Amino acid sequence: MIFKHLSEKFYNDYPSEKYPEMMLKENRPYTQVITDVNGLKFAIPLRSDISHKTDVLWTDKKSGHGLDFTKAVVILDDAYISDNRVFIREKEHKHLLGKERRVKEKMEKCINNYKKAKENIEEEHNAEYCSYSTLQYFEEYIYLNEETE
Repeated sequence: MIFKHLSEKFYNDYPSEKYPEMMLKENRPYTQVITDVNGLKFAIPLRSDISHKTDVLWTDKKSGHGLDFTKAVVILDDAYISDNRVFIREKEHKHLLGKERRVKEKMEKCINNYKKAKENIEEEHNAEYCSYSTLQYFEEYIYLNEETE
């Protein structure tokens, strides 16, 4: 399992004013899990206080800690990944060790959930799901990639 932070270059290229659903903390960056799906590299943030139940891999469900696939981003440039040292809660680290395949499967499922929601965007819950997902910023890549396979 690869744990990283996103770089300053990523946040400069994707400013929160233009991309409001991006996960950004001024004082401490989100730790991300990196995985490849369908030829694309994704960074999935480890979050606390997750309030939704869809597209999450819980590391501590009672506390609301886990990987939030709805906030995953496509890494289009290796410079978007920071070399800074990453710290992760021991409990979360132990919970995620050996789950690379599960992470990849959950990311694939999240992409499919997003695409299905977009197909029926007139339904309120689908519109809400898509509006909170960061995949909205990377649609051209997740759809283009699908067509080239």
